[in-house]
Amino acid sequence: MNRRLKLFSSMTTRALASLVLAGAGAAVLSQHGTKGTSPLSHSKLASSFIPSLDLAGADGSTYFLNAVNYGSTYSYGLTGLSGSHPLAEPIVGMADNPVGGGYWLVAKDGGIFNFGNAGFYGNPYSYGLTGLSGSHPLAEPIVGMAATPDGKGYWLVAADGGIFNFGDAGFYGNPYTLGLTGLSGSHPLAAPIVGMAATPDGKGYWLVARDGGIFNFGDAGFYGNPYTLGLTGLSGSHPLAAPIVGMAASTDGKGYWLVGADGGIFNFGDAGFYGSTYTYGITGLGGSHPLAAPIVGMAATPDGQGYWLVGADGGIFNFGDATYVGSEAGASKPAPVVGIASDPVPQGVQGYDVSNIQCGSLPSAGQQLAIVETNGWPFSYDYPQSSNQGISTCEQQAMGLAGTQTQLYLFAGYWGPLNNGQLSPAIYGSGSSFTSNINGALAWTGTTNSYPSPSTAANTPGCLQYAAEGRSCAAAGGYFTNGFDEALFAYITAEENAGPTQANLLAILGNTWWLDAETSPGGQWTSSGQANYDTILGAIAGLEYLGVPRVGVYSTSLQYGQITAGSPGTLPPNTPLWVPTGYTQAQLNPQLVCAGQVPTSYHPSYYAPFGGNGSYIQYVQNVNSTDTLDIDTECSSS
Repeated sequence: MNRRLKLFSSMTTRALASLVLAGAGAAVLSQHGTKGTSPLSHSKLASSFIPSLDLAGADGSTYFLNAVNYGSTYSYGLTGLSGSHPLAEPIVGMADNPVGGGYWLVAKDGGIFNFGNAGFYGNPYSYGLTGLSGSHPLAEPIVGMAATPDGKGYWLVAADGGIFNFGDAGFYGNPYTLGLTGLSGSHPLAAPIVGMAATPDGKGYWLVARDGGIFNFGDAGFYGNPYTLGLTGLSGSHPLAAPIVGMAASTDGKGYWLVGADGGIFNFGDAGFYGSTYTYGITGLGGSHPLAAPIVGMAATPDGQGYWLVGADGGIFNFGDATYVGSEAGASKPAPVVGIASDPVPQGVQGYDVSNIQCGSLPSAGQQLAIVETNGWPFSYDYPQSSNQGISTCEQQAMGLAGTQTQLYLFAGYWGPLNNGQLSPAIYGSGSSFTSNINGALAWTGTTNSYPSPSTAANTPGCLQYAAEGRSCAAAGGYFTNGFDEALFAYITAEENAGPTQANLLAILGNTWWLDAETSPGGQWTSSGQANYDTILGAIAGLEYLGVPRVGVYSTSLQYGQITAGSPGTLPPNTPLWVPTGYTQAQLNPQLVCAGQVPTSYHPSYYAPFGGNGSYIQYVQNVNSTDTLDIDTECSSS
């Protein structure tokens, strides 16, 4: 929004070009017949989270399902598995940074590619090994990896069970320490290793073999394998229907899942069974309804109550509480998908904020969240000047972007007396105004309207805060009254522009509202911090008087302090905060801001709490060389 906070002199937030995540909150039929979650209701908004999945291709391509794109091997100038600068060996696996904000890809020769905030801590070449050939080659190719809980290290595992540990990843043993001799020798593995998983504290790990054999090291417990179920590996009297291709650990590390190439699931310990591809009538790798492509990996949900499977074609199968967020099946790819990772840090509900300057380029409807400017005072000039009714087609469209998940904001400030509620004669015609019965009905009167007195709002949190500081809404000063009237004006304006055909009008008006309190552009605040603070409290009281259940503030600690300088400045308890960053999500991870763990290099004083609870974080998202988007992510604590 051009009228939004400018944290740095070089940063200009430009008009929104489009919104993304179309239809993310709706029930969706997956590529393979799995339904996603039911549509979000307002009551679920504060506790609903969107999962994010990353997929990796053998050529180093990366695919993102509601996840942030931090790059691929092509970002390094490599050209996949062929071309002028090909990979030395294909990619065989990936891991997300457990703290969010990045991921690693690992190649068959042990080459590591790190993206976002995922650090590089070494690879087999660091030990003097020379890949899969040369003077000191690996004994066997790398087949997978796992990251430590703090993201400051990782393990690589080879087909013979060899472990390579880097950063703060400890070595806790491998099949050789058990007396086995790799894939040959006097005591070879019954089948090659195909994957691994780390324990929650990073002090142990499991390796899984192609026949389902489990090797546990450190504090990783043994909870069973297909042999304990009476199966006989890849041959024998009761063989697996298909080889094991991957595993995932339960949240507390007291269980794990194994997945076969046919989509079969084996669960052990406290890892629950939530279904397999057979559950949906698919008949494995053959039969009447076979998989389109074999399964190549799995990932568990953060709470361990579900999991996703991915096929070599990028098809996604979701089970338990694993929400369907899309699929890459059917899309043309230069190489098959080889791995999947889920961000262990849940991403909150995401969407975008829309101001009146986007009227010429509104995105399509179907967003999961839209925070829309009410176009109330002082932005009434946004309405079509030829309309005596002041109806804004633009705002009607903006309010429809996210349906009942739409939230509204008003650009707060002290604008001087509002002439007892009279609307701008230049726009609406002399003497024209709105009246409202406060219950959702609206009438156009054409006469000056007197707003309700703030004294009637004495029980709202804004008024209670005012009273706690020794003042009373019943005898409020002009600044409190101005904020109160400003809020009523914005509410009635939104009510009018939602229109009688807006089926979710009451839901929108009953969602969270926000006060945009910023220091630029100049001129909307007085030189008195106390007067400005009174205006903010009055606006909160006005919206709550109208029945708005939750009123929050959009600002930074720095700018809110400047606006309310010299006053107590205390917001009502539990006021939601919507905090801008001026950065992209790739630069500054949402969970760090929500948790107040912003690195000093990112000016943490901007994001420090200034009263209330952090609810949304705003980022810019680069679209091209000229445009940015404001993306808003819900904090997990909201």
